[in-house]
Amino acid sequence: MQQNTAAFKRGTELHEKRGGLIADRDRLSKRLKDVEAEIDQKEVELADLKRQESTQTGANYVRLIQQDLPINPLYRHPNPTQNAQVAYEIASLIRCFAPQLGAKQERNICDAYQRLDAPDFPALAMESEQSGANGVDLAIVQKIDRFNLFASAQTAIRPEEWLAGSLVVDFKEFRNDTDTKALAAALILNFLMKKLDQNLAVKGGIQPLKMVLFVDEAHLLLPKEGKAGLLGSLARQGRSWGFPVWLASQDADAFITSGNNATNFAELAE
Repeated sequence: MQQNTAAFKRGTELHEKRGGLIADRDRLSKRLKDVEAEIDQKEVELADLKRQESTQTGANYVRLIQQDLPINPLYRHPNPTQNAQVAYEIASLIRCFAPQLGAKQERNICDAYQRLDAPDFPALAMESEQSGANGVDLAIVQKIDRFNLFASAQTAIRPEEWLAGSLVVDFKEFRNDTDTKALAAALILNFLMKKLDQNLAVKGGIQPLKMVLFVDEAHLLLPKEGKAGLLGSLARQGRSWGFPVWLASQDADAFITSGNNATNFAELAE
């Protein structure tokens, strides 16, 4: 009899504890939904503020994925040898921000690129698929294509036209997909470097400016191998090309680079 009473009491306690845990779970679930709703509302308010700021400053505001850019970061050089170098650089850039991509897959992208008369991401995705690619190389190119981030080779405008006014490019829609976000930003920056790589003569001791480039969360654009990569080139050469680069990041340690391509960002800022 005593054992039955003890078992009943224990069962009652477990039942009450279970009920309490379920109630806690329901409260936490409701709170999580409330927090998510608050975050969504804040993002809407932030987007509104950015649009208002763009209106006041005359800047063109683009939120990638929701909107595309009127540029095509891929291009063909008329010289076959130099075009092969362009293809290699684009394939290498993609690999820098796609850690799962191997050397063979990088080569597949490079070969497909060289076969295109008018390279853009829809054409590169189609050529890669038709040539038999079915792995991560095809998946990455198709992802950029399906996100519809850039114009086609036929509809793209000249970089000078695109840069005629102030621009704000927002990557918020990528959310936690940092690899694709970084690749998209790298393609844009590489496009600027290749199209605007002309030194401007100093006039009266003053370096002329084409534009000023601001890059937030800049640490995402540093390759994983501890090299400065694209940002290092921009920081070193941007000023002489007429577009100094301002880098913002909350991860200062990421800018401690090493190896043959190491860049002292602190010295460049002086």
